[in-house]
Amino acid sequence: MSSKTPFEPLDWSKPTPEHLKLLFISGAGFFADAYDLFAISIALVFLKQVWSLTASEISLISSAALFGAVIGPFIFGRIGDIFGRKYIYGGVEAALLTAGAIVSAFSINPTMLWITRFILGLGGVGGDYPISATLMSEYAPARSRGGLFVAGVFSMQGWGGIVTAALLGLGLLNAKVNPDLAWRIILGFGAAMPALVIYFRRKVHETPRFEYFVKGDVEGARRAIKDVLRQDVEINNVNNRDNGFRTNFLRYLSVILGTAIPWFTLDVFFYGMNIFGPFVTSAMGLAKNPLAGIYVQLYVVLAFLVPPGYYVAAFLVDKMGRKSMQIMGFSIVAAAYLITALMLRNGVITPPAAIIALYGLAQFFTNVGPNVTTFILPTEVFPTRFRTTGGHGIAAGSGKLGATIAALLIPISSQ
Repeated sequence: MSSKTPFEPLDWSKPTPEHLKLLFISGAGFFADAYDLFAISIALVFLKQVWSLTASEISLISSAALFGAVIGPFIFGRIGDIFGRKYIYGGVEAALLTAGAIVSAFSINPTMLWITRFILGLGGVGGDYPISATLMSEYAPARSRGGLFVAGVFSMQGWGGIVTAALLGLGLLNAKVNPDLAWRIILGFGAAMPALVIYFRRKVHETPRFEYFVKGDVEGARRAIKDVLRQDVEINNVNNRDNGFRTNFLRYLSVILGTAIPWFTLDVFFYGMNIFGPFVTSAMGLAKNPLAGIYVQLYVVLAFLVPPGYYVAAFLVDKMGRKSMQIMGFSIVAAAYLITALMLRNGVITPPAAIIALYGLAQFFTNVGPNVTTFILPTEVFPTRFRTTGGHGIAAGSGKLGATIAALLIPISSQ
């Protein structure tokens, strides 16, 4: 087969077993990212029974990994565009995720917990966010890139970050495990998934697009394609012209803002609502206390967010389009939260079922809208040389800045 560029055979291919293997490897990393970010909400329910935490300490602990994840994507995204996706992906951030989760579980005071979770967010989550999405996008067939592969990686956020953490927390609660041991188990479990994939990630080839457009390595691009498609591809030319960081930044400034601002806006309410899910549902009158709130949050997530929201989004995103879905999702979520806020603020006597329905509707359209599309768009609208920097570097870092603001302010304002 002859091709002017190495990605044409990939774009028009059907999904292969190697594509699915890459989906698992990338998804496992994102599962761990999300688990580490959201598990703190369940751990705090137990931790508050052990340590006498002030509102400021809760803010710092809940936002520590997020604050690291603000900085990490800028650093590791840039490294990924200079040295390659595999340079980071070959075990660096998976090892950091593993080590960070384990060390944080042995924290002896709030300060140590904050520092260890900051490092986990900086090197593990911050490194994995831009690389996993970009690597999957650069290997995936065009027709199923958004719905099956990139959204498939992203769906691990719900399974790992919210469902698994809640189920583990409820299991420890029902087993009457000592709270001081329970929160450590919850945080330490975040090491399991990245530890499993360290070996497999080291075997992943550099993406053919990076080999071709950045390194100018035709043979490397050919080997990467053959590994996935199991067939030789003849590549006739190479183009690795470097426009430079400053030129790319200025040229794509409007695109950077168009991907970064929606992600920032999304993460303010998505992380604010889900990191403090047990506390939010309790404050809304849906549970008697945060311990009971874990149950309510899990029910809402399973009924509206995972699996319905992620997989409806995966089904629609290649049919409806990224921009249309994002606008629709933002609009419905804003309306649902506004109505809920007015009901609670004005003291309207509202059946709990109505509040749950509005909360669930917002969760559903968070996914069938901005949550999935803000993750997919940066992998598709930037050139290869600038993709992990301008795409998931700046955009994901901006999103986590919004999440950090929410995590810092909610415990303080709730006082």
